Amino acid sequence: MSFSGTTSQTVVNTQTVIDHAVRRCGKLAEEISSEQQIAARENLYFLLSHMMNRGIQYFAVNKVVIGLNANQYEYTLPSGANDALNVLYRQMARPNGSYTTSANGVVANIYDGNVNTYCQQTTANGNFTVNYGSTDPQYIGSIGIMPYVSGGGSATWSYYLQASSDGTTWNNIYTATAVTVTDGQWIWQDIDPGFNVIYYRIQAFSNTTLALREWYLGNNSTEIQMSRLNRDDYTNLPNKNFTANQPFQFWFNRTIPNPTLVLWPVPSTSFVQMTVWYSAYIEDVGALYQQLALPQRWYEATIFMLAHRMSLELPQIDPTRIAYLEKMADKFLYDVEQEERDKSPEYFAPNISVYTS
Repeated sequence: MSFSGTTSQTVVNTQTVIDHAVRRCGKLAEEISSEQQIAARENLYFLLSHMMNRGIQYFAVNKVVIGLNANQYEYTLPSGANDALNVLYRQMARPNGSYTTSANGVVANIYDGNVNTYCQQTTANGNFTVNYGSTDPQYIGSIGIMPYVSGGGSATWSYYLQASSDGTTWNNIYTATAVTVTDGQWIWQDIDPGFNVIYYRIQAFSNTTLALREWYLGNNSTEIQMSRLNRDDYTNLPNKNFTANQPFQFWFNRTIPNPTLVLWPVPSTSFVQMTVWYSAYIEDVGALYQQLALPQRWYEATIFMLAHRMSLELPQIDPTRIAYLEKMADKFLYDVEQEERDKSPEYFAPNISVYTS
């Protein structure tokens, strides 16, 4: 017998999904007008957005590391975030090293623990390098930069985070291309997998001129779960501006366009982080030749759901077929949702202490 020898290599683009959905409505793809084609894409967007209302889609869970700032209590989650699943307060060690700059500036300012000082390089495409010494290589788990932008505001930067064992051959561990940086706002990147090496550097490219308030290379992180407040509990706090080294509670404020996390107590230091695992909307429907950001197990349910939606908008669809498509959409959606789970053990710990002595 002869088999393909491949798994999950078949490419199913958006056009293919729409064509199958239309055929299940009893129409040929060639019969669909440009207006109906647009309607199909919009309906596909609507149904994928609606899936957030049915619970967590595990393929759309993301993580972001947010650098906290002293006296700042509110932090905005990335675009597309829907709900905070796990929020953890993180501290890291900052190993000592020898820092250098390739393009002038007061390099000591990027590791002095003072966010009010900065090092401004004078030429583009420079770098900052740290040398931990031949006897003390470091496994850095997360790297943070706090940019300086003259006059405040934002700029567009491109840079590499790199690691090296000898200071000559560099491995790219993260690439940031045309990212928006804001004066005084941390950008953190976890490094996974990491390297146990002597040298690390941030290397600019594409005419980027680096200027940093702080460059933090952290290891040996400790994370502590933060507890969630509801709106009533947060609004009833008598002193919302109370500060402490460790914020241990948050209120998730579901605003638009982006939800925010409101911390209590308010952080009193700028050298700690918050790790947030959040559920996100499924990625937007792109061009017809692109793929949907779905696992392949979701295609059958998605096609039937789209077919049912289109059957309500396309002309001259038999009501019997509409009912059939609705039934099949529910069936395949049920099947896929039964698989959309992490299969971990469940533990129940009832708190009955108030009823016992």
